[in-house]
Amino acid sequence: MPLPIPLYIPNLLGYARIILAFVGLHLSDTQPGAAVLTWIFSATLDLFDGILARKLDQCSSLGVLIDIAADNILRTTVWVAVADQSSYGVLVSIIISLEWTTMICTQLHATQSRTHWKTQRENDPWLLKQIFANNFRGPLGCSVIYGLFFANLFVYGSQHPELEEKVAERIPIFTFCKYAAFCGRVLSMLAELWMCKGYLSLVIARDLEGKNEYNKSS
Repeated sequence: MPLPIPLYIPNLLGYARIILAFVGLHLSDTQPGAAVLTWIFSATLDLFDGILARKLDQCSSLGVLIDIAADNILRTTVWVAVADQSSYGVLVSIIISLEWTTMICTQLHATQSRTHWKTQRENDPWLLKQIFANNFRGPLGCSVIYGLFFANLFVYGSQHPELEEKVAERIPIFTFCKYAAFCGRVLSMLAELWMCKGYLSLVIARDLEGKNEYNKSS
């Protein structure tokens, strides 16, 4: 008897990632090291759900939704922890709002245009093409994904000097990794703004089409 779609193994991993994101947030006030490890483990699970979905023939639209939600919830919980322990509240609010707005725009764009937001990128500027190239597997694409998932962790770590010092001692290129994450996050923000602009352009174009049709019929 086949498993119900909500109980597909990749979907269970998605639920686990969401739970781990909130567990990390719960630990963030008193156990920063444990919180970071929990968040990293949640992010690591994202490497396996797609692989398992294909190998087990358990791909589903629900799985795609859970995966997207898990990514955004994980990043949001880390940024919330950052805002809770710093004066970065306004900046964090902008970042969180942009991430969720981008998710809404890309999904609605895909639904209304009937194409995935990762396709038909031939009209993008050169920089954006390099970011989206080969499904984010190019140098700039990897930098963007790295920045999305790790810039907030580095900011959170900087709020806990003892934790940051311990990690820096064990990773010789810690400073490089830190600023590479920040650069990647800036690039990802440019990509997010571009995706939002693309969807808003589609909405405005359709509004104009509707208005023109109305004027012709009246």
